[in-house]
Amino acid sequence: MTRPTAHLSFSTWASLLIVGFTGLSACHDGGSTKSGANATPSSMPSTGMPMPSSMPSSVPPTEGLMGPPDCGLASAAFCDGFDAPAKIQGRGGEIDSSRWSVARLSPLGPTAMGAAFPIGAAKLPPCRDGSPALVWPPNDTLVCDPNPDLKNSHLMVAVAAQNYGENSYRVRQPFDFAGRTGKIVFDAQGYSTLGWVSIEVTEDPIPNPSYAVFVNDEGGIIPKNGFEVQFSQTCGQGGVPTVFGMRTFHEFHDYADNVQSRDSFDCPKAKKGALNHFEITVAQSKVEVFVTPFSPDGVSFDEPKLMFSTATSLPFTRGYVHITVHNHATLKYSTGTWAGVSGETDLDAWIARLDNVGFDGPILSDTREYEAPEALTPAATPYDDPSNPSKKGVNIGYLAPDVAMGASTPLTFSGVDLSKVKSAQLALVGWYPSGGGKIADLILKYRFNGGDWRDRPITAAEAALYSGPVVKGSNGTPGILNAIGQMVDVDLNDLMAGDNTVEFATANAPQGDPPGVANVDLILHTQ
Repeated sequence: MTRPTAHLSFSTWASLLIVGFTGLSACHDGGSTKSGANATPSSMPSTGMPMPSSMPSSVPPTEGLMGPPDCGLASAAFCDGFDAPAKIQGRGGEIDSSRWSVARLSPLGPTAMGAAFPIGAAKLPPCRDGSPALVWPPNDTLVCDPNPDLKNSHLMVAVAAQNYGENSYRVRQPFDFAGRTGKIVFDAQGYSTLGWVSIEVTEDPIPNPSYAVFVNDEGGIIPKNGFEVQFSQTCGQGGVPTVFGMRTFHEFHDYADNVQSRDSFDCPKAKKGALNHFEITVAQSKVEVFVTPFSPDGVSFDEPKLMFSTATSLPFTRGYVHITVHNHATLKYSTGTWAGVSGETDLDAWIARLDNVGFDGPILSDTREYEAPEALTPAATPYDDPSNPSKKGVNIGYLAPDVAMGASTPLTFSGVDLSKVKSAQLALVGWYPSGGGKIADLILKYRFNGGDWRDRPITAAEAALYSGPVVKGSNGTPGILNAIGQMVDVDLNDLMAGDNTVEFATANAPQGDPPGVANVDLILHTQ
């Protein structure tokens, strides 16, 4: 499906962005259970700007967690039915942050004029009694009560990040398909106009996996190795689509993207707010995609039909499952002169619903994960209404200035358990401007607990992405919007049991639109 162009130039973006608030930080709730999206955000007396609810600074580790043997699987290594708001909450809003790593991103100019990955507000449709009408991260991810179209409790996701924004939900439990054909299942809204759902399986637990077709498309983060299925096809129907399909399948090898468009198939019926059922079978040599028409009640589904099948040569047998909700540019193409394009009007976010995410296979218990909180400081966005302060956004990330100028705000990982740990890594999004310097010379610097700075130079393969990634099989122009997913090896001597802080800076990076980091996780590999 061809989508309207959503690009803003960096200069235009910067001219629209006026940061009017500084010095605020999110409150810490001591790790206790919070009311999440049911809470009414407090207001700043000087501005009246609603702020998100508080969130814990970190979450307990993931180690051998599993769901019940449901989600339509005979034996689930993981299953989440989103039956109630989780007791352990963090970046993921009302889902369990000990089971999920949640990452938000819009890679187009996210640090202009001091902003650090700003996300705007989202208006919500009805969810449950007491749920708010307007939310900011992390309260854009809510567990909703049943409704006439969905007889089960389920997850509502509101992606307010504009211009190729996405909320990506990664299962912390790894998915292993060594020597077998594994199965991933989920229920999701297939309906697609200015947003859509996708599934990614990546070898590394990077945040926000996407693809790198720059012109009139995402220009997002490329996984080193993995595959993606993008369900953004409206099957030739303009206006309000009643069917949908798979637009593209992406297979990644050492950052090279091999793209396949869909073959001919009967497009399943779709309905806004209703769920389709998806099944993905995964082996090293073959991936297949099965989908049902939308269910009238979100509980009973027809038998899934084969939508796509392809031979693969995946260079890994253990990876991470992500479910991602995308926002192409809802504000631009549903208001003003563009109002009504694709049958949508007055959308400040793309709303999707999810349920029953699971996969089979062995239960792997050799990792522990800890997440750093989002910044949640006030920010402006390119689409602010100056007359309405409630439309301001929040920063979710952190600037990483030149090391000679200082460092980022310290990020905290709480309650780190180092028992039986053999290695450690950071997983994060890095946004690095490529103009005015040689990207190949860039160094991400980090230090734990106020200790010595460590260097993580950009790799040759990462630097090559800035001059044009390898994309085969697409008629779009390859390119990224300067965001990459990075894995950073951590010296165990830099860590200590209990709370740990980490700071970031850069060297050899342009600072006009400064570098930044977001969606930071600490991953411990155990014996």
